[in-house]
Amino acid sequence: MKVSGRQVAGFMKAPPKDVRAILFFGPDAGLIRERGRDMAYGFAAGRTDDVSELTGDAVRKDPAILSDSASALSLLGGEPVVRVRDAGDAITGAVESFLELGGGIHPLVIEGGDFGPRSKLRQLCEKRTDAAAIGCYPDDGRDLADVISSAVREAGCSIDQNAMGVLLGRLGTDRLAIRQELDKLILFHGGPGSGGNITAEEVEASVGDIRASSLDEVSNAVFGGDPKGLMTALDRTFSEGVSPIPVIRAVLRQLERLHFVKSLAAQGGGLDAAIKKLRPPLIFKQVDAFTQAARVWSEADLTRAFSHLLQAECDCKSGVGVDREICERALMQLAQAARRTRR
Repeated sequence: MKVSGRQVAGFMKAPPKDVRAILFFGPDAGLIRERGRDMAYGFAAGRTDDVSELTGDAVRKDPAILSDSASALSLLGGEPVVRVRDAGDAITGAVESFLELGGGIHPLVIEGGDFGPRSKLRQLCEKRTDAAAIGCYPDDGRDLADVISSAVREAGCSIDQNAMGVLLGRLGTDRLAIRQELDKLILFHGGPGSGGNITAEEVEASVGDIRASSLDEVSNAVFGGDPKGLMTALDRTFSEGVSPIPVIRAVLRQLERLHFVKSLAAQGGGLDAAIKKLRPPLIFKQVDAFTQAARVWSEADLTRAFSHLLQAECDCKSGVGVDREICERALMQLAQAARRTRR
């Protein structure tokens, strides 16, 4: 069955008793992990020893591990809960067999990737009545404000309107990174249970702008021909919970801006004048890196890079479970090409 956005909260609190597998998928890797964790440990009533965590690759290599783990006895005598991380289409057959056998005591919790409508695993969970598929999409606008309000309320605090505005302007869209920044803000304010009203000054002092900083570093490393810096930026970006496809799309957006500037400059007026016409404009700290990249990359090279990245995005959607490796390889190839050009 498909679970719509407005149905998610109710489903998470009380999943239907006939559902034996729950798939979380989508572009927000942080939200997928958060919901998967909450669901699994909710079934286990907080008993961590009752949760058996598997990887999608382990299930692919040994499909029977699902049933074995679901029937294994906990050391403390609890009922086992199986949580599968980093799942791809390669485990579709194993999940289907698990369901045909009746599933486990608790529903199987599956954390997938950014599956498109053609994903076999997503289709399986959407079409069966004993499985559910829940899309996990970035928080935005009112949804993000609700996440903030809920977090500070749970911490026994409140947040004034000005502080909310500043915070909305600084937070990104990945749930894991958002939670980390909110935890940091609450600790800065005095910690859970400290009470009082979080102010805009506290937000400005404790919360960095996470909307694009790490993705900017990735793009700068790619177009600046810095393979070593690229790997450092990618490690940071992935650690923040950003999944590979949003990383590729961020580089594509930068590429489109570079192509726009190159095309405009070729019509006359020069590169600097073309850069000033970008909307939204570049922030000050990005001007030098962007200008250097625009000088190094030709329009033909940018066109080839565009095709290269589109293919990488398609490959990430193939369901083979190696999205990060595909992303890293594609971006590294572009960074190495830029490095050779700069020489």
